[in-house]
Amino acid sequence: MRYIITESRIEEAVTDYLDELFDIENLNWTHPYYYHDETGEEGEYEDRIEFYIGDYSDLDTCFKWYDCDYFIEGSYGRKICPMVSIEPEYIRVLNGYFGNLWHEPFKRWFSLHFDLPVKAIE
Repeated sequence: MRYIITESRIEEAVTDYLDELFDIENLNWTHPYYYHDETGEEGEYEDRIEFYIGDYSDLDTCFKWYDCDYFIEGSYGRKICPMVSIEPEYIRVLNGYFGNLWHEPFKRWFSLHFDLPVKAIE
């Protein structure tokens, strides 16, 4: 069954669905930890944030945010950053309901809730 939603209502429909899909009260985030085998360097990625539902031990990752500093100069990522990479299962659900019309509302929703800029979705 297909539903027709006017353009003026799509933003509201997408935002409402995002609020249901990603419960802000249970959505947590962390700067992932890294360890470089060759140099022994370790720490947290300050330019990457991983958003997940529940406890980190369960690790139901929803999406990851990347700042421009995460990417090397001249790379594709540097051209489209800051960006959010959404896990495939969530992309399938959003595309199934909204096609690609959810991208811009998602960027606004994400910036509103997490106070981080988003230029692209991958």
